[in-house]
Amino acid sequence: MIKRLLIPLLFLAVFTATLQASPPIGAVVQTWHYDAQTNLVTATVVNLSHKDITAYNISIKETYADGHVNNHELLGEFAGMMVFVQEFKGTPDEADIRKQFGDGLFHPGGSRNEIIGVQPGLQNFEAVVDVVAYTDQTAEATNIAALQRLLEGRKASVASTRMANEIIQAALADPNDADPAATAAKKIQDRITIWKAQTHTTVDFEPGVAKGVVDDLRAISSRPLTDKRNALTQYLTKSEKRLATFSPHAELTKIGGPQ
Repeated sequence: MIKRLLIPLLFLAVFTATLQASPPIGAVVQTWHYDAQTNLVTATVVNLSHKDITAYNISIKETYADGHVNNHELLGEFAGMMVFVQEFKGTPDEADIRKQFGDGLFHPGGSRNEIIGVQPGLQNFEAVVDVVAYTDQTAEATNIAALQRLLEGRKASVASTRMANEIIQAALADPNDADPAATAAKKIQDRITIWKAQTHTTVDFEPGVAKGVVDDLRAISSRPLTDKRNALTQYLTKSEKRLATFSPHAELTKIGGPQ
């Protein structure tokens, strides 16, 4: 989301520079503005490609007056918003959702602002877009490690959602369970607890995604519903649709940058 800073012009310190990746890929950080009063940098990212973007990674280098340098990265991920918007397609709420979020994607020729907190005394700011993922499930990257992290994160979200859905299906399969949502919530929470207690060398699970499902199931369980089983079935149906929309974007074909 784009944040707007409303600061009197008299007190606004602004630095602007045009930055481009070399060679540029489908998006670039075109300009940046530094507000010394709030120590915030507004970096404007432009989609130079002819395709909708579902994610990008920015590598950032901050240089300060005392000579120290801070290197870090920022991931802009829009696939989740795309899935959220598509969930309302054909419903009475579709127009309102699209009015707020469009289709959730970063369109060709469009621009987005990233608000980045920095330390006092910023002297120079360099930012390069080095990964771009597209809706056609392709990606350009000059930063292979960042592309791998994007893929790992998406695959972990898919695996976590699939695991939760399987647990929900198992709970619904027991006709004697009066509150299958509570049963599924407990089992998913147990999986989270076990996973956190273990040491992991690869990203194969996203506890935040699983915790979101636990919260949703507990909310279903706590409602004064006469048919909690039906409510859970509807929840599972929506989750499966989201998974079907999102999961193809966890498999990207690299089309640009070093191999």
